[in-house]
Amino acid sequence: MKGRQENADKERDRLEQRLTHHRAIRRDAYLDLLNKAEEVDDLQRDYLAADGAAIGELRVALSTASSKLHQSLKVVRMEGPAHVAEAAQRLVDSYAELSGRMGGGDLTLGELLTTRIETLRIQDEFLTATASALDSGPRPR
Repeated sequence: MKGRQENADKERDRLEQRLTHHRAIRRDAYLDLLNKAEEVDDLQRDYLAADGAAIGELRVALSTASSKLHQSLKVVRMEGPAHVAEAAQRLVDSYAELSGRMGGGDLTLGELLTTRIETLRIQDEFLTATASALDSGPRPR
């Protein structure tokens, strides 16, 4: 009987370690996506405030940062769960939409503000989803 209890305790400890490790991997993936989104956001603001000479360089930097953001999205999609991946996709799409419209030059100040506010709302949804995912999950018995 004592041996069974020890084995059960060891198995529970191993399960708890795996869950803790998986939670850390998810948290790191979520933070990486947020950091990449912040980089895109900073470059978008710089782009909007730039003079003609800096536009080309900023366009290249924004394209590179957007590619990194999409790579980070792939990791979040792999790590899940689905509701976090969906929220991450909406966030990345929001940044992509704004970047695309900025490049087209058809963005009024009002549209810019509306789009930025919507992006912040979507970012809050992503944060809520990640908090939920990190707080939930199987608990060892």
